[in-house]
Amino acid sequence: MQRVHHFVALVLGVLLVVVGLVVVTPAGAAQAAAPLTGRYTPVETSRVYAGSVGTKPTVVPISGKAGVPSNARAVVLNVEVKSPTAAGYVRVTPAGSDPQVVTQAFTRGGSISNLTTVKLSGGRVQVKLSAGAAQVYFDVSGYYADGRGSTYTPVTNSRVFGATVGTDPTEVPLTGPDAAGVPSDATAVAVNVGVQSQTADGYVRVTSAGHDAQVAAQVYRADTPVSNLVIVGLSGGAAQVKVSAGTATVYMDVTGYYSSATSGSVFVPIDTVRAYSGDLGTAASPIRLSGTAGVPGTATAVVATAQVTHPSATGYLRLTPAGQDPQVATQNYRAGQSVAALTMPKVTGTTVDRRVQAKVRSGTAHLYLDVSGYFLDGSSGSGIGADISYPQCSTPSTWPQDQSFAVVGVNGGRTTESNDCFNQQLAWALTSHGGTSQPKVQLYVNTANPGALASVWPKSNTIPKGPKVVNPYGNCTGGYDKACSFMYGYTRAYEDVQKRNVPNASKYRWWLDVEIGGPTGATWQSDKLQNRADLEGMVEYFTSVSAKVGIYSTRYQLGLVTGTIPSTSSLYGLPSWVPTGGSSMAEAQATCSSAPLTSGSTVVMTQYEIGAIDRNVSCV
Repeated sequence: MQRVHHFVALVLGVLLVVVGLVVVTPAGAAQAAAPLTGRYTPVETSRVYAGSVGTKPTVVPISGKAGVPSNARAVVLNVEVKSPTAAGYVRVTPAGSDPQVVTQAFTRGGSISNLTTVKLSGGRVQVKLSAGAAQVYFDVSGYYADGRGSTYTPVTNSRVFGATVGTDPTEVPLTGPDAAGVPSDATAVAVNVGVQSQTADGYVRVTSAGHDAQVAAQVYRADTPVSNLVIVGLSGGAAQVKVSAGTATVYMDVTGYYSSATSGSVFVPIDTVRAYSGDLGTAASPIRLSGTAGVPGTATAVVATAQVTHPSATGYLRLTPAGQDPQVATQNYRAGQSVAALTMPKVTGTTVDRRVQAKVRSGTAHLYLDVSGYFLDGSSGSGIGADISYPQCSTPSTWPQDQSFAVVGVNGGRTTESNDCFNQQLAWALTSHGGTSQPKVQLYVNTANPGALASVWPKSNTIPKGPKVVNPYGNCTGGYDKACSFMYGYTRAYEDVQKRNVPNASKYRWWLDVEIGGPTGATWQSDKLQNRADLEGMVEYFTSVSAKVGIYSTRYQLGLVTGTIPSTSSLYGLPSWVPTGGSSMAEAQATCSSAPLTSGSTVVMTQYEIGAIDRNVSCV
């Protein structure tokens, strides 16, 4: 769309930057294999950073260390905070990004650790504390990159191990019939590790079988239950677990696995965003993640940090797919303790309403849920749409291949011009993956009412070389009035279908792109009633050929063109497609809840921009 949101941006409270999934191979209905983007490679757990950290961000280079390549998009880190001088929390984010999120909370003098998955910015992350100072350690266990690697398959949380372990490694088989369906070719598993009944202070270490890297999965105090997600590479289909001192009872709950399966999901990292803040009780609370958190409706799972604060009783948090309540613990805590854990739950629901659910074992607690990425399967594309037109004719290599639905511009930027590569772009649109509530292919047309500036202006109610039109505003005689404005719009719509050879016009929803000036040069008369009549003429023609119609604009620009649209107008109640003026999927999702363009309407689609390509979110 050339391009309303370059002129009038809606001001929203969510300011995020989403890294979208870009599939570089040709995509069609038959392509179900996961793309080569966002695949996981486990590495032998090793330390990549140790240093003193305070309240100012410390930038930590990751790429080039521990086998993490320069093209890695995200990294899996275990973050340990040792001997903090004040109570607070640690925040690990992409370098240069400082959202108000928490990686792990800690008490003064209390050492603690937590797994995090964080997007890399220039191969780097950054770390800071909310108060005081502490020694911080980073241990990398894997990374996501484009190319070879493993896809992820989420499963319903399932317990695969529960036993007392000591300081000698205990092998834990994690593949086979008794291992939550984890196949023999799995390269790694995501497993929640709970530790309780510890006889001494110490830490638990979970590594691939036969390997004993000097790292800590979770630090704990004696007889204090804790839990932490671990993504562990497998050796011979097994991992191993040990504690640093004494004994402890250890439980392992699998949430998903990585393998070479082409039907699995790939990871899309985003700048961490707070998706939920609310009170929990013992009844499950559904949490929608596809509303403002930048999670598309075709996501299979999310990566999120769950922080529990002010619990009224000792217990645990259970975060699971919506509608499912397996008997597992995401995070243990004491009454009054703030603590966080990384989670990777499968999400369930419709294509516009992907959810998880959360509850506590007893009492109440407050939950913050911060999303740092999501997984998509190979058959759904990106779960979002794209729109292209004449400006992209010369650069077909930039046309997205991951779109779930597509909108193609019929005109060449002005109402009287054609898009010279419309047929090729329509063929591209037909390769859309589907899977959302939006039609896979839609069209948009430029609009204007130039009056005396028009190169051609109607002089009757008959279209040149076309039919005579029933005009609700009377007889057009060539004047600059409502009757001839209606005929101008009707004629332009007639030409959009007939002159530009759009096949099966009734199959598509036609969007009326209402802009002022800008790259399209759209001009309008000063009389808003005439402009309204012009657009009504377009609606009249499109509906006469049984096509559906909607309006693309902002409330500000549409108001300047048409004024308030009454219920008697055919424009009243038409579906709304609204641009955000930004580059964030989360911002576009938030705009779904904004006021529609006309009373009686609904916002069915919103737009944002990645690079030079417009992307679109389905709101219905």
